[in-house]
Amino acid sequence: MSSRSQKFILGFFLLLCACGELERSNPLDPQNPRSERRRIVFVEAFVNDTAPFSSFAMIALDSLAAAFPQEQVIIVEHHLPSAQYPDAQALSESADRYKILANAGPAVPDVFFNGSGTRAQGASSTSNALLRYRSAVGAEIDKIAHFTIEARKRIAAASLDIEVTIARLGSSAFSQFAVLAIVWEDLKMAGHHHVVRKILPPENFSGIQAGEKKSVHMMTSLSGTVNTGQIQVAVIIEQATGLGREVLQATLAE
Repeated sequence: MSSRSQKFILGFFLLLCACGELERSNPLDPQNPRSERRRIVFVEAFVNDTAPFSSFAMIALDSLAAAFPQEQVIIVEHHLPSAQYPDAQALSESADRYKILANAGPAVPDVFFNGSGTRAQGASSTSNALLRYRSAVGAEIDKIAHFTIEARKRIAAASLDIEVTIARLGSSAFSQFAVLAIVWEDLKMAGHHHVVRKILPPENFSGIQAGEKKSVHMMTSLSGTVNTGQIQVAVIIEQATGLGREVLQATLAE
């Protein structure tokens, strides 16, 4: 073999090694022990169409959605049933979710940011509510997540299928967490762009190792009153805390 050929082969080998090192340095690669990504802010608003001050909160949420892309902030709007204040969009599953998040002092409007730890309750005006919501998002938006999620949805007739893959980033394992999906519809009306229609039962995991991936398949039916063309799905990873729940990462299903 000529000296020129030997140099070419050696150079090609070194290039392959360098490429491997570049891949392992990718901060989104689960096999990289230093991998991480920004935590998407998951906003859960609990409102009622006719309860006092809820309209301020709902309009403020529309402004919040316009201020941040969904790659940074995902908003869902739970309508709560009430004997005193009727709401045609009320969902019993949302009432159950509220009990989990708000284990003290329930009253709508009530907005949670990445779970129970950050909460903005009440709304004296739209501008005041928006100011509080933006402040809460600002406190959460730079947090680091050691989870990543890929999710795809398929809607056929009145059924919804969701395929989810999660991966543990970083160098440490994690225990006791859940993956769940929240389905909502854009009603194309002010204050009703993120109306929750379904909350799928959580898939519970005892643990996940650093660099490990896990898959989840979810399926549900959709009501005939729902416009399937306006349906979106958020998939979240959360853990139980003394306050209720903490959302560790979220994404939209593509």
